[in-house]
Amino acid sequence: MAKKILLTFLTLNILAIFNNVFANEYTHYMPKGSLVQVYSKIPITTEQLEEGSKVYFIAPSDVWVVEKKAISRGDIFQGYVSMLKMPTQGINAAMSIAITDIINPKTKEKTPIKGRIIFMGGSDVLGGNLAPPASYNTTIHPRKVYGNIWGGTLQYVPSGEYEFGRHVRIIQRDSVFVQFDEDYYI
Repeated sequence: MAKKILLTFLTLNILAIFNNVFANEYTHYMPKGSLVQVYSKIPITTEQLEEGSKVYFIAPSDVWVVEKKAISRGDIFQGYVSMLKMPTQGINAAMSIAITDIINPKTKEKTPIKGRIIFMGGSDVLGGNLAPPASYNTTIHPRKVYGNIWGGTLQYVPSGEYEFGRHVRIIQRDSVFVQFDEDYYI
């Protein structure tokens, strides 16, 4: 009797496992790390923004996953400025943007996502680089040239003083990308 109960129990467990493994439907999704090209709705600059300011981007074309439309042309990506540093002596301004929602303009439906903007050069931070040098010094590199006693090279090197940094900006024709930080299920 105990053998029959054990056999029935094991059979039901095996059937339940096969049912879970083979009966699940495939769900369409964009995997983590996917890139979607977007354009800015208005010029975005560090002169006018603060940390936490909302920004908007538009998808210029449809994005398909298998045979299902994941993102429609004209969908709006809503985000906020997650990091903003003003320019200082010798360093340009820096900005980073996080994406929180996709808004369908026809139905006004919001879909929460987690992503960030990738700027030109593959970085998620725009700016933060060195400003141009304010002046240059000359340095002589002596060397002996065959047949001449005197010879050398004169080189201009930065003096160590740099100009005041500049603000960075994104204009409407600048192409940037949204990178998904987690899977986006359609």
